[in-house]
Amino acid sequence: MAVLNRFNTVIDVLEKYVISIGLGGATLLLFANVVMRYVFHSGLPWVLEAVQYLFAWVVLVGAAHGVKVGIHLGIDILVEKLPRRARRAVVLLAVALSLTFVGSLFWLSLQYIQRIYQWGDLTLDLQIPQWIPYLAIPVGLGLMLYHMLAVAWMIWQGKLERIHSSEASQALEELQR
Repeated sequence: MAVLNRFNTVIDVLEKYVISIGLGGATLLLFANVVMRYVFHSGLPWVLEAVQYLFAWVVLVGAAHGVKVGIHLGIDILVEKLPRRARRAVVLLAVALSLTFVGSLFWLSLQYIQRIYQWGDLTLDLQIPQWIPYLAIPVGLGLMLYHMLAVAWMIWQGKLERIHSSEASQALEELQR
């Protein structure tokens, strides 16, 4: 259990670093490019491509982190009206469907990366192998799959009642205390 907790901590820190450094780096690159264009009348042609790839990493890793912390949108007005056992069954079904969807995308993204690697193409401006920035897809989906499995396990054990965080449910729980 301690190894799993350590692994979760490492993943959490890595996700936060990718998100923070990606957003910060993209912002600095865009700012520097704008200053160079308007002050020095020249810019860096590779900046827009680099920013696109940084944002892809930020979005995909951020979406996975969002699963972990429960910030994704969930509409559960009807589910909340169900009895506890039925609500749990519906939530587990939703998690199973989500796992199937994300798992399928993850598998397809691995095949896609393999194909891009075999083609040997380079990015247009950065001139790095195309598969490197595209790794954001399977990495983000793999992390999302991992977090969804953790959420599913917690729901199965009864430690969690929903996939997402609900402000209304939190308010009701606070009132009941």
